Amino acid sequence: MTVNELYSRTKAIMFEKPTSNIYDQFLIENVNRLLVELFNENNAARIFNDKGPLISPQQVSDTSDELVYETEYVNNILPLGLAARFLIDDDLNKYSIFNTDYNNARVMAQKLVSKAKINAA
Repeated sequence: MTVNELYSRTKAIMFEKPTSNIYDQFLIENVNRLLVELFNENNAARIFNDKGPLISPQQVSDTSDELVYETEYVNNILPLGLAARFLIDDDLNKYSIFNTDYNNARVMAQKLVSKAKINAA
């Protein structure tokens, strides 16, 4: 998934029009912040999935950049986290909902890895 596809998915879950550009100027910086925040969790998932860990958090500079984090992070966790970040200054009620969903998705991803490791033993 590219940063632009992540942005489209995020706008969709926020009920923003696809053509909305209200958050364009904040996109790259907020994606990079989330990539740093999720780095260790994503590496744990990569190791569990028999992939080598990333040496450092991915950083993007353009909307065409491909995201290299694990599927659960790219498809679910990053859009929720990005929505929360976009809404923190606009609507605290919506921010709270997305931030809760973001953190719950992170916990679930960690539990799935832990439970799967236990079951594999």
